[in-house]
Amino acid sequence: MSSSIPQRRLSVRKSIRLHIAHFIPSMDLLQVLRQAARNRSGIRLLNIYKGLPISYATNIVSISLSEIQVTGSKSHIACLYYQGESYLQGDELPAVIHSTVKSLNLAQDSAVLTNFEIAENNIGKREQIRVEPDDPLVVSIQFKGSSYQFLAPLADISANGVSVYFESFIFPARHCQPGNEFMMTISIPDFVARKMKKLPPRPGSESRNEGRKVLTAPLRANPTGGQDGQIVITANGKVIAVRPELETDRLRVSAQVFFKDLSRMVILQYISHRQTEIIKGLRILSEDLYNRKSNTR
Repeated sequence: MSSSIPQRRLSVRKSIRLHIAHFIPSMDLLQVLRQAARNRSGIRLLNIYKGLPISYATNIVSISLSEIQVTGSKSHIACLYYQGESYLQGDELPAVIHSTVKSLNLAQDSAVLTNFEIAENNIGKREQIRVEPDDPLVVSIQFKGSSYQFLAPLADISANGVSVYFESFIFPARHCQPGNEFMMTISIPDFVARKMKKLPPRPGSESRNEGRKVLTAPLRANPTGGQDGQIVITANGKVIAVRPELETDRLRVSAQVFFKDLSRMVILQYISHRQTEIIKGLRILSEDLYNRKSNTR
């Protein structure tokens, strides 16, 4: 019984902080950050790079009338350089705070952040790793009660959901309502098969396997298959949220998807592969940036 009391208190404290956050003007956020710096309370930089959360624990080095200075890892400094923004999290912060990058000092691995405001409620609350595709992937969606199939490019994917884009002029507003159910089909790159094609046979494997049946084909998530090097996955889902993107004149539809058994294994394999690629790509961008130390934002 006693072990649940601290958890309850933490939950109540978090609810109070989120409630207070709605009443804090943007100008007063600097006072909150100043108090955190005075208490030497650590904060965490958070960036979403190609769907993947990149975070770094740091401290506020200095603070002025309108900006703060923080340090970061080289990879995170690269994130700040290419994205021009970051989110701040911390135990003493009432909510996640959005900031823009004013300048970078590559020699000191530091950044100056300004223009603070309360971030959207969903920032920093992802429970599943979510990644953006490298090559364009198209999702076929058939909403419940409709005989028409809509094609939409994949924005990102996790083990429990997807986000897709709809151009505003073809957006199926009647179907894309939160709670509406659908069936989707997507072709995922078969990285297992690609690796098997690249791997040379092990010495002596022919003699050991002689006279035995050896399974060499990768496991398929759907018996219908697809194009060479692709695995076709079909799953049910429901719409969770719709968010317009005014700059691109399109809408982002987020959905919960119920991947099962082999399909879920393939999705997790794809996410792991993309996670490795994204981190490697960020490291390359970081090395390129630091090779050009004269460039600062």
